[in-house]
Amino acid sequence: MNAWNSGTAEKTDVFDSFAEIVKAVANGRRLELLELMAQGEHAVEELARATGAAVTTTSAHLQTLKRAGLVATRREGNSIRYRLAGDDVAELYTAAKRVALARSPRLREALESYLGPAQPAAVDPAAVTAEMFVLDVRPREEYDAGHFVSAVSIPLAELEDRYGEIPDGVRVVVYCRGELCRMAREAAAWLRERGVDAAAMVGGVVEWRASREVRLAVA
Repeated sequence: MNAWNSGTAEKTDVFDSFAEIVKAVANGRRLELLELMAQGEHAVEELARATGAAVTTTSAHLQTLKRAGLVATRREGNSIRYRLAGDDVAELYTAAKRVALARSPRLREALESYLGPAQPAAVDPAAVTAEMFVLDVRPREEYDAGHFVSAVSIPLAELEDRYGEIPDGVRVVVYCRGELCRMAREAAAWLRERGVDAAAMVGGVVEWRASREVRLAVA
């Protein structure tokens, strides 16, 4: 008996089943949807609007993720709400991102172009103190679903109108969805142009859900 070749069909099934998970996330739009759902529950229309895709296309991507067990749903009236099936899905996302950033010059170049000019060093969540003003610039519904404990919600689209709510003379630390999100960097740059001592925070909600090292509060 050749033990090395025994159970070949079963072994093939194991790796093919494993590949189904990998194939489910091997699409840029589906990765973007995972980042969005790491922020909290969303209806398909909200996800389509956030990604700039058609509702039908977004729905098809969500069904692929659901069949792979990566997405869970909940009915709310006539609407279906989509969310990550668990924080381990955020771990999968961040692990893939970490490898991709380490191995893909193309991704690093694309990210540098997308995020814009270099900024002051980001602030580690563990270094945040009570004297700092922590600013969450994601949409309000994402803040409500889970946010840094001491954070105040001022969505990026409202920052100019609500600028006066930021106390004078404090260090402002800004965060958003994750490492591939540029809202925090945009907000920090805008604040620095007005003389505010502002910097982005390291990572964001998707990384914090994956690591479980940052406690998230619910509004």
